[in-house]
Amino acid sequence: MNAFVEAITYYISEGTPVHISNFGTFEVRKRAARVSHDVHSREKILVGEQNIPVFRAGKALKLATKQELSDEDMVIETLSNMILEVQQHD
Repeated sequence: MNAFVEAITYYISEGTPVHISNFGTFEVRKRAARVSHDVHSREKILVGEQNIPVFRAGKALKLATKQELSDEDMVIETLSNMILEVQQHD
């Protein structure tokens, strides 16, 4: 699992989205600069543009979460597809 997280972290930090079939996509998006408030002084401050990691769930994951947790077949199929996808990229 650590290698999985490290690989995703590496690729998205380089600007490459990571797509896992039937699971979802990890990517980095830019959050625009904005005006905010300092919580202590209540002064307005400018928060600069930031890179934010995001995850978009894939269709199979969305369907699996809408079904009851006892539907093991959907979970097993989704995990199997994830493992196959990772093995194909190694």
